[in-house]
Amino acid sequence: MRNVEIKAKITDYENICKVAEELSGGPPTIIKQDDTFYKVNEGRLKMRIYADSSATLVRYDRADEGGPKLSNYELLDFSVNECVKAKLLDEMLKKCLGIRGRVVKERKLFMVDQTRIHIDTVEDLGHYMELEVVLRAEQTLEEGQAIARDLQSKLGVMDEDLIDCAYVDLLDKKNN
Repeated sequence: MRNVEIKAKITDYENICKVAEELSGGPPTIIKQDDTFYKVNEGRLKMRIYADSSATLVRYDRADEGGPKLSNYELLDFSVNECVKAKLLDEMLKKCLGIRGRVVKERKLFMVDQTRIHIDTVEDLGHYMELEVVLRAEQTLEEGQAIARDLQSKLGVMDEDLIDCAYVDLLDKKNN
């Protein structure tokens, strides 16, 4: 699967939540996420545990650059009934690969057409915004970038607020 992503530091949390709600036509879905990143040689690999104990193993490749960028990803979902399997896999990956870092956040999810707007409160980091334009099979990278830039503008996110890395990287920088 492919999407185009933008990530940025939020300077006005209340306003961006208000604008995102207006753009989406309704209130957000609140999602609590606990991500464990594993040490891998290429791309990123994380186990995401949700508040209801369901989980998703996520593998993705994304360039560390500011602005709209392509992300290729694969998901392996575990239902609440499969949480024991997810926890076992998590423990196996921790032992085999090692832990790179952990990111705990509360996410406000707003949907605008094919785009997920995430307003995140990240433990030990603060407030961030992420756009994920989910590309349809026939869509080009450039079309996804145009959608992302348009929403970035509507949300009032300035280019100087864009970040070029994942939350786990920001936490690494902060703690080292």
